[in-house]
Amino acid sequence: MIFFKLEKKLSERLTKGSILPSLELYSQGIALGVGRRVPLTAIREELLRRGYTPERDYALGEIEACALEGGPTIHEDAIRCLWVKHPEAGPLMLTWDTNDWIKEIWTGNPWIEVQHHGLFPRLITQFSDGQPLQQRSTVLSETPLACLQAVTAIEDRDFLQHSGISTSGILRALIRNIQAGRFAEGGSTITQQLVKVYLLNSKKTISRKLEEQMLALIMETQLTKDQILEMYLNVIYMGQNGPYQVRGLASAADYYFDKALNTLSLPECALLAAIINNPGKFSPFNNPDQAMARRDLVLRKMHEANMFTAREIEPAGRSPIPKAPKAGRQAHAPYFVMSALREFDEMGLDSDEGIRLFTTLDTRLQSALIEAIAKQMPLIEARIKKPSKEPLQVAAVSVDLNSGQVVALSGGRGFRSTQFNRARDGRRQIGSIVKPFVFLPAMHEHDPMSEIVDAPFEWKTGRQKWRPKNYDGKSHGTIPYFYALAASLNVPTAKIAQEIGLNQVTETLREAGVKGKIPNVPSLSLGVLELPPLEVAQLYTTLARMGSGESIHSLARIENLASETLYARHPSKEFTLDPVLAARVVGMLEQTLNMGTAIGARRMGLTGVYAGKTGTTSDTKDAWFVGFNSHLLTVVWVGYDDNTPMGLTGGGAALPIWTDFHKAVADLYAPTPFAYPEGVERRIQSRGDLLSRFPDLNTVDNVPEEFELVF
Repeated sequence: MIFFKLEKKLSERLTKGSILPSLELYSQGIALGVGRRVPLTAIREELLRRGYTPERDYALGEIEACALEGGPTIHEDAIRCLWVKHPEAGPLMLTWDTNDWIKEIWTGNPWIEVQHHGLFPRLITQFSDGQPLQQRSTVLSETPLACLQAVTAIEDRDFLQHSGISTSGILRALIRNIQAGRFAEGGSTITQQLVKVYLLNSKKTISRKLEEQMLALIMETQLTKDQILEMYLNVIYMGQNGPYQVRGLASAADYYFDKALNTLSLPECALLAAIINNPGKFSPFNNPDQAMARRDLVLRKMHEANMFTAREIEPAGRSPIPKAPKAGRQAHAPYFVMSALREFDEMGLDSDEGIRLFTTLDTRLQSALIEAIAKQMPLIEARIKKPSKEPLQVAAVSVDLNSGQVVALSGGRGFRSTQFNRARDGRRQIGSIVKPFVFLPAMHEHDPMSEIVDAPFEWKTGRQKWRPKNYDGKSHGTIPYFYALAASLNVPTAKIAQEIGLNQVTETLREAGVKGKIPNVPSLSLGVLELPPLEVAQLYTTLARMGSGESIHSLARIENLASETLYARHPSKEFTLDPVLAARVVGMLEQTLNMGTAIGARRMGLTGVYAGKTGTTSDTKDAWFVGFNSHLLTVVWVGYDDNTPMGLTGGGAALPIWTDFHKAVADLYAPTPFAYPEGVERRIQSRGDLLSRFPDLNTVDNVPEEFELVF
């Protein structure tokens, strides 16, 4: 009776297909984009890591190497190229100019020119029954023979002969248990170990052991030896990478050696086989001496089984043990993963049978963002005179402006201490970063050099009276619109909102991307609106793209485990602003970094063309900065969860993180100016002309000799 119950249990489990995992998430791998710098050497290293062979699998070098019959027409400025014949997502061709900037990206068959592409998406995390793990499945034919021999030599030398259980193994275990005076060893075969992973637990009891042996016998009647070994090598526990279980030889090869499984050598295969017995004890990262001793044992077992000669084994024993990877190589980005999973959940797709999510995460940018946060947050915290008892928190979102992809994201200071994702769920008052969306509709009737008087006024609504004040408590006289925005002056901004009407401000915010409730009060003009950083990123993405509001997103493609596409991202311009008005505002925001509230970025050494806006709530509970160049936009928020005032502005708390990040990644992008639309004119302004027209600005000492505005 028990036999038939177990047979039914195993049959039902096998019909469900893959054991692990149910959900896989991938980064972009090597993020490619027109105007992005990705050296040929970096791609060559990845091709070699994956076992690609020149000529057979790819061509890399001078432009002539990509002159294909029926191929795309290559740009005349291109001097080098890459042609990959069969990467995961189809044929790919890249060209570079003399500065190593990517000139063109071509994919598919027939060839289609695209602006961005992820080459060799890389597994970042997986979930099975809600538990995080790293596990990459591979077919048996892609596993080196040396790895198959190493595993069977040390774990189950009779694997090909027995029918699920090994009598000799049981006898050996029995002798050792008697010698130890306890249940120390179970004599498990590979089939039994697979059963334990598949259906049972690791409890060492006689009843569980008998059930394991019976299920192993049944499994051997339902699966071939190759199927059993392949399943085993894909799911066996191989160690712990932080919170993530490393499962299977393919993931272990990536984790321990940063290599593809099919490229492993004899000593590397022997080390993986050594780890299986006790991944904690035999970890080369934590216990290198014990790992080496166990690896040498595996090599001796292989020699005893006549798998390799002494001449082949001897040099393998001299091979060094791998060292722990540098921090950041495995960029798990837990807050980004949380956000991507939420986006997936909102799609309503079924994931019960397993699914692959190809995200927009750029691990290089993610690492740079985390490093900037880690460096600057202690310095910012040290400047707060009356800190909260809670740690100061941060949220940041970075968006590729060409594609609308969220490429980096942090929802807090550290995921271990707090899992609350402030980037997606932290609704905070946005303060002065709302101001560009007040100025934008005013550009219908005005231009950046239009005059406005910064003097006290009163705004009456019903019985309510509101008297806005500037942050410095001063009035600045007659000034141009662009300076009122660059210096983030409250009184002129409120006057503009009163002139155009709150409905115009609300409509502009809706057109740019705000979906929730917008308060219809005068202080909306100064940012009483509460938004999470992701929604702020959407607002500014619409503005930075000159009004063409690509919906920002974290998922590029979704597949089932049979590699069938369930979803593919296509451009979606859900939000729209007048391009001419948006261009004028972006031109004004360039001056925020040159003579306004974000001049600190220049003092920290940032060069190049950028636009941005600081944001500070009136009580300094929230500090913001949003800044962008023609390629990349980043939002940073800093504050306390308990709303303790910081006494710091957006320029003092959020700007340093933003600046550190953008300085770190500046060399990845071509230094191209903003692509302003037709219908606008860029005019050089001089300090002398500005001060002669607006003498009230004579007290401002950071106006450059020349600057540019858009009309």
